[in-house]
Amino acid sequence: MAYFDLSDAAARRPGPAAGLRFLRRLFDTPFDRRSREIARQLDALRALSDAELAQRGLARDEIALHVFGCRQR
Repeated sequence: MAYFDLSDAAARRPGPAAGLRFLRRLFDTPFDRRSREIARQLDALRALSDAELAQRGLARDEIALHVFGCRQR
């Protein structure tokens, strides 16, 4: 008699979220990827303290200009 352990089969089965992630990656454009990267950079810099920003040569009001490449040195 064969025995199959299916106790964790539900954990391995992709759910609806996995399907949505697949579709998002399928229709992802370079613009979408760049937009997410900009948002990630903005969030990371905004999370820093003023002292940490100063170490990087930035002021809080220059974060967006820095990320978008508009900052003049």
